Amino acid sequence: MTGRRLRLLAPLPYFAAFVAAPFAVLAGKLAERPGVFAAYGLRGLAPWLTLSAVALVVCLFQAASARADRDQPRWPLAAVGIVLALSGWLLARLLVPLLAEAEHLAPLMSELRLPALAVFAGLWAWSFGAPERGTLANAGAALGALVVLDFLLTAIMARSLVLGGGYLFGEAAGTADILAFLLCLGLAATLEDGPVPGQPRLARWLILAGLLAGFSRPGLAAAALMLVFLERGPFRLRLAMALACALAAWMSLMLPLPHLGGGDELGLAWHQAATFEALSQEPWGFFTGLPLDQPVALAMPEFQGLLWDDESQGLPVYAFDIPSSALRLLAGWGAGGPLAVLAAAGFCALRGRGRFGLGLVTALIFGAAFSPVLHVPATAAALALALVSAASRQPQGPDRP
Repeated sequence: MTGRRLRLLAPLPYFAAFVAAPFAVLAGKLAERPGVFAAYGLRGLAPWLTLSAVALVVCLFQAASARADRDQPRWPLAAVGIVLALSGWLLARLLVPLLAEAEHLAPLMSELRLPALAVFAGLWAWSFGAPERGTLANAGAALGALVVLDFLLTAIMARSLVLGGGYLFGEAAGTADILAFLLCLGLAATLEDGPVPGQPRLARWLILAGLLAGFSRPGLAAAALMLVFLERGPFRLRLAMALACALAAWMSLMLPLPHLGGGDELGLAWHQAATFEALSQEPWGFFTGLPLDQPVALAMPEFQGLLWDDESQGLPVYAFDIPSSALRLLAGWGAGGPLAVLAAAGFCALRGRGRFGLGLVTALIFGAAFSPVLHVPATAAALALALVSAASRQPQGPDRP
């Protein structure tokens, strides 16, 4: 394959995160069997394993073509491909059951998803080139339209205004924040460094409409800051859109409107207090983190009419139960975990020297602080690939979407 043809494959991860994964959730919802397509949804690893296999096949094919051009035999690469395919099949048949039995390794494997997806993004960009930010903006626009449609259909079916929708994408906890984080990545891709027309273009409007329809407070806060401090154009229009985001966040807090998305029974404040208390009791806890296979705290929530007696020890809460990625990284890896992620994002933003990277850092700060976006494969992979794109110093023209 030529370099130009390889670059045609560069946007595939954005398609997987912004389009394929939400549609997998929708397919499970419509089929009334959400577990069937869970591996291909926002929280599933199947799309990224598939893309890794695609990248491997393309690289082998490219290497075989290069050997053919030099009149060298191609069978060694075919043998390598067969061996890798058999190895993958054996790992799927043998390693997965072993990991299911070794429950003490499950928390560690879960925490290793973020660095693995970051490595995947880097290797993908190295193999096929960093996707253009215009592709990210278009992907965000498509997702924004889907979120608006979800909001409208939910309101029609419920005959009432429902915060965040849920009819299409399900009612799982944190779904609205996950979708809003993806939309914020798309919004960051619309930020221009050079002169732009006075009116925002279609992609930006669709992304903002999706953020307003999703009622995700972290997403709305990040969008408002990007509009005021990073966006270009008439200040009155930018301020009006930021105030619209603030109004939507206020509505989600103050108005007694129904919300289909399930919430955490304990709340982020409880997790924060429990995590800091556990870290303070562990020697060097703030530097090394807590043991991943041991509970952070014991909770006694009151739900479904269940009351805990005085002799009960409560419900164990582990690091992977924490609904905030920043807090989860702190609990699992110490202060170095969230600082390393922030430093990597800041390096990419400074290297690119553009508003795109600064917008991504803004979305990262709010998303990781209040939602589990760094531990959701779709959002983590999309963020890593977007940061690689932001660091590549792509030319920023006024014709970007």
